[in-house]
Amino acid sequence: MNKSNTTKVTNKTLKISPTIALLAFFLFGFTTQLQANAMGSLTEKALNNFHQCNKSFEYEIYFLGEKVGYLHRKIKWDNSTSAATKATVASYGEVTFLWLDSTYQQQSVMHYSPQYQHFLTPHFSQKLTGLKSREMTAKMSDDGLSSKVTLDTKVSHYQQKNDKGNNKENSALYDLDTLGAQIRLNLLQGNDSFILYRQASKKVEKYQFEVAEQEVIVHEKWGELTTIKVVEVGEHENIVLWFSSQHDHQLVKAELDMIFSPIVWLTHFNKQCKS
Repeated sequence: MNKSNTTKVTNKTLKISPTIALLAFFLFGFTTQLQANAMGSLTEKALNNFHQCNKSFEYEIYFLGEKVGYLHRKIKWDNSTSAATKATVASYGEVTFLWLDSTYQQQSVMHYSPQYQHFLTPHFSQKLTGLKSREMTAKMSDDGLSSKVTLDTKVSHYQQKNDKGNNKENSALYDLDTLGAQIRLNLLQGNDSFILYRQASKKVEKYQFEVAEQEVIVHEKWGELTTIKVVEVGEHENIVLWFSSQHDHQLVKAELDMIFSPIVWLTHFNKQCKS
């Protein structure tokens, strides 16, 4: 590999940790019961029937055809009340490529709001090591439209406007985990186009998602899977996601459509449901 190509690969590699973290977190844990329900607005009682299962996920990360890392994730629902609408999520991942080693940790809290009819992120914390090292915490307002972000020692504030006239747009500020929850809820409600926002470390990211088509993909462990293909059509138009109804409508594959395409595959999925 000549110097020019090495530089290109290195520049792409520097973006692997945040990019793959973004791709790998587009998943969430409803039970399969949800598939049979045509949902409009959900009451707290109704949502409770779908959130009794604690779930764990394992993903493998590939770059330039080689396995470069993994991501493990656990979701635990709070069953201390009659309606389990609140969950905590713990994630840990590692990426190793060439001389670059990075780790990713995140702890987040999320809940479904019957008032606003979508998920909310009260707060989350994140830590990255390696060339993109940082520590970040974020606290959101009760309506999700404003946030206080501490990046290392710097404090910033962000404010959203809620466009009530656009039923495709949910203006709440999400972390990666809650963003994945809301994407999946939108799919299960039959929405084929929607806009969501993520609170990043230094700005607010806007995502415009569209359901493209059903597509059969070949999985090394599960063989041929008929999946729902979702693409980002805004400024992050290279993001492509595949969800499998055979696997509880979970994300089974994600990638960037670019020269050096990082790919994330689901390799293990487990759930333990309240009896």
